[in-house]
Amino acid sequence: MLLEIARCGSFLKAGAALGLDHSTVSRRVAALERELKSPLVHRGVQGCTLTAMGQRLLKSCEQVESAVHGVRMLSGLPEPGPGELNGLIRIATGEALGAFVVTPVMARLHRENPGLQIEIITQTRPSPYGVGADIEIGVGDPVRNRAGAEALTDYRLGLYASREYLRARGTPRSTSELAEHPLIYYIEGLLRVEDLDVLDRFGTDSHAAFGSTSVHVQLEATVHGAGIGLLPAFVAERDRSLVRVLFDEVAVVPTYHASLAAGRLRRPAAASVMAAIRAEVRSRQAELLPRR
Repeated sequence: MLLEIARCGSFLKAGAALGLDHSTVSRRVAALERELKSPLVHRGVQGCTLTAMGQRLLKSCEQVESAVHGVRMLSGLPEPGPGELNGLIRIATGEALGAFVVTPVMARLHRENPGLQIEIITQTRPSPYGVGADIEIGVGDPVRNRAGAEALTDYRLGLYASREYLRARGTPRSTSELAEHPLIYYIEGLLRVEDLDVLDRFGTDSHAAFGSTSVHVQLEATVHGAGIGLLPAFVAERDRSLVRVLFDEVAVVPTYHASLAAGRLRRPAAASVMAAIRAEVRSRQAELLPRR
């Protein structure tokens, strides 16, 4: 339990990971603190952190977890292989990558590893405080600046419109003509990801006429002719009703970065899952970075 509190940063999130309500987690921690006659957790409005005593006890918890996973070896059984992963794995990632890239590979892993419990948390902006995730993938400084973070993949954003919209409103031939069209993108005031704050590059008034924090909403708005959408290519090009416009003039290429939780807070299956995500990304570069 102490491991999950350290990983998740709150009783509520630790309880969710353990299948318990947060009051049960709180009671059990309080009982342990009474038994040890020492506080283990600093409780605060923003969550909780371990005390010095809690950090010392955490080392013992890690040893117990390692011992449990070593039972196979003690029993003369082989260590878990690629088809024998188990336990909880939590991934925090952007909505588009989570839905179209991470979810397919995690579904496959779950089919191959019935004991593997998957949790995918979607977030537009990577959290600087974490969400108890074993793997966090995002665009922007909170992930990129973490120790051990890796550049997972570049991906391309492009302008897309429905054929019906282009027939009715005409196809822009230059970025200067975009001022004559409503753009569909994120809500500027809620974006807070500098790498994706790009509308002013196109000579527009730097806000979307139709904005949403959801890529799925942006896609549907584009399909239904609300305007021209600035969308990830690996999302938009799945829909045959959309046409790419200004391919050469509009080339926005952000980078997804990935970060594994610190070793002591990482759940056992995390490294294997991260390797599977890397392999999926490598195999789908043509979708992530399409050429004309």
